Amino acid sequence: MKTIGVTSFFWKQSRRKTFDKWPFNESNKCNADCMAAAGFYVIGNNDEPDLVACFICNKQLDGWEPNDDPWNEHVKHNPTCPFVKLNKQDEKAWTVGELYDLYKKYTIKEYMEEINKDITILKDAVEQLKSELSVNKISQQKNKKSTD
Repeated sequence: MKTIGVTSFFWKQSRRKTFDKWPFNESNKCNADCMAAAGFYVIGNNDEPDLVACFICNKQLDGWEPNDDPWNEHVKHNPTCPFVKLNKQDEKAWTVGELYDLYKKYTIKEYMEEINKDITILKDAVEQLKSELSVNKISQQKNKKSTD
């Protein structure tokens, strides 16, 4: 089992660093600290600067307004998220058992993302092989007809 590095999005301070171009300032309810505390990190780009995802459930949200409450939005859009269900935004308040349980769920999510990427690569390879086999079969049939 891999360990969680200090730069992992598992930790609030790492999620917070992704908000360097966040469109709202600290006086807004929807500020970078509140977003990171609610479990979000930025995945957006110039076209979608406010697109974020949860580090546990991967729920993606955008269209944020300055007075949106990040925690309430997370609860509303995915009440079954393990981080939401824990209901402790401050990681210093987690018990060892809670940390371990969240870590297991985080690790499963990370591995599932890797597996899904690998599955996509394999599916593409299968399609390529099917295409090549089809071309080879047609070529063999033409060769057989010409020798008959």
